[in-house]
Amino acid sequence: MLKEDCIFCKIIKGEIPSKKYYEDDNFLAVFDINPISEGHFVVFSKNHYSNTQEMPEQEWQKICILARNLAEKHIKKIKADGYNFLINQGDAASKIAHRAHIHIIPRRFNDGLKIDPR
Repeated sequence: MLKEDCIFCKIIKGEIPSKKYYEDDNFLAVFDINPISEGHFVVFSKNHYSNTQEMPEQEWQKICILARNLAEKHIKKIKADGYNFLINQGDAASKIAHRAHIHIIPRRFNDGLKIDPR
């Protein structure tokens, strides 16, 4: 089920352009339009869930495994030293898009990047 006012749903429908990193029948990974670091991308279900609590357990497990596998592959490809696996859950966690998604943020030693834990 897609929502009219959701940015991620609009990406799925092709109404908003994106640079895809990965796609299958159930999930999509696209490069973030405001990347925190080079190669930053987000992974989300093609089903709309406002937060991770709404996602069925089996789908949650699949997206976590997929995000981890994509992250490991991507950091090798771009020769990063590691990555942050980030989920913003709720307004207090600086969640802007009201859609369950996982950020993969490639990291390099001494990159100076500070991730705000709010």
